[in-house]
Amino acid sequence: MESTATPFFLRDVDMASDYWEPLIPFLSTTTTNSNNSNQISYESHLISSHHIPFLELLQCAIQQKEELDDQEQHQPLESCITNTTTPSASRKKRKRSRPTTCCKSPEEVESQRMTHIAVERNRRRLMNHHLASLRSLMPSSYVQRGDQASVVGGAIDLVKELEQLLLSLQSEKRLREEALESFFISPQYTSFSNGGNGAAGVDVEATVVQGHVNLKVVSARRPGQLVKVVAALEELCLTVLHLNVTSMDSSSVLYSLNLKMEEECRLGSADEIATAVYQLFCCINGS
Repeated sequence: MESTATPFFLRDVDMASDYWEPLIPFLSTTTTNSNNSNQISYESHLISSHHIPFLELLQCAIQQKEELDDQEQHQPLESCITNTTTPSASRKKRKRSRPTTCCKSPEEVESQRMTHIAVERNRRRLMNHHLASLRSLMPSSYVQRGDQASVVGGAIDLVKELEQLLLSLQSEKRLREEALESFFISPQYTSFSNGGNGAAGVDVEATVVQGHVNLKVVSARRPGQLVKVVAALEELCLTVLHLNVTSMDSSSVLYSLNLKMEEECRLGSADEIATAVYQLFCCINGS
């Protein structure tokens, strides 16, 4: 008997029937035709016709499986991305809650208002008192009107004028000190320089050279002072040869005298002459 040989493509299909079952889910895809709505199953068509080679079917199934695997791998990544981005996109700015203010009773509101009125009344009373005290200390020429602005403005003008007066007095004092330093060399008495221009303040410097006395005196200015001093020196047998008077300011004066000691003079040294002149000026200034 002649054995009938099965064609190669049919044999391949029959041998691959054992492998179809696990590949049926991947081969059972459906295609849609644009002209009609009939769906054709590749599974029934491939098994019945036996015209498509097994390798092509296997390649299609593997390709379909790889596409499904790729889709399954990409889906978790997309879900993770969406899950991580969604909360940040939907996050809303939180607003700080304002503390709730408790409602005050009418009694508390009225008490607070009365306290504020009392504080304001006390402040105005103190301001008026201080303004009145400031106005009493100022000369009337600096206050044209009695309102607050005029009192404050006059006080500012007075303070500026006093500052100018202070600067001028300081400059005069500095000039006087410089004049005294240049006027005296080694004075025996410096009560005027140390104690100011008081009644008994006087600086005296006396030097004796061969019967001639160089006398320098700084003292506070007094009416008739020079006449009394010259008369007293004549009584001490000190003849005035030369006299120079310099006014330092309105309250002090410098005397520079050149004297000759007479034979009857009882004062022999410069210290004795300086002491006698110092006592003389102290008596004149104190009288």
